Amino acid sequence: SLPITWDDSATINYNILDFDGTSSMLVADPLDSTNTVLATVRDTAGQPWQGTILGNSGLASAIPFSQGSETIGAIIYSPDSGITVRLKVENVSNGQISAEVDAVTSIANGWDTLTWDFSSPAAGSINYSNTYGKIIIFYDFLGTPAVPKTYYLDDVFFIPGTSTPSPTKAQIDLPITWNDTANVDYTVTDFG
Repeated sequence: SLPITWDDSATINYNILDFDGTSSMLVADPLDSTNTVLATVRDTAGQPWQGTILGNSGLASAIPFSQGSETIGAIIYSPDSGITVRLKVENVSNGQISAEVDAVTSIANGWDTLTWDFSSPAAGSINYSNTYGKIIIFYDFLGTPAVPKTYYLDDVFFIPGTSTPSPTKAQIDLPITWNDTANVDYTVTDFG
């Protein structure tokens, strides 16, 4: 469960699954041999969307998303700055219930703390009535590296209370007058 620190592989099953070209393993931190991190090699022969699932069978506790608390952070070591790292969260039993957010590295060959705010995802959406128990990370998302690149992942953590809550409006109700757009959600759906 979050936070994931990689420091207890003797008693915790991190349940990592690589797909479409990545290869991951626990290794020593490239800057601190006493710290364990997850190293992922992004292969040039893999798909542009190759990635790594953290908690493939599901995290022990679902990510506690709520209004205004929709941010995940991670400490990443990238060989390059300016690399897009996409983070996706999924429902364990239904992968269609998901959301994806991008962040960009700003440090080459050093540790960088990235955050992903799921209040405005690039794809999908967060619904507070759903549970999200898988995290998928895509390094250099949709990029095509000329040579294999190794990325390192240290702590992955939830950051409560950092998203800007959307203003809430009252649900439409009878009588409908259309006169209070500032306070009432008059969303309508056409069909046929």
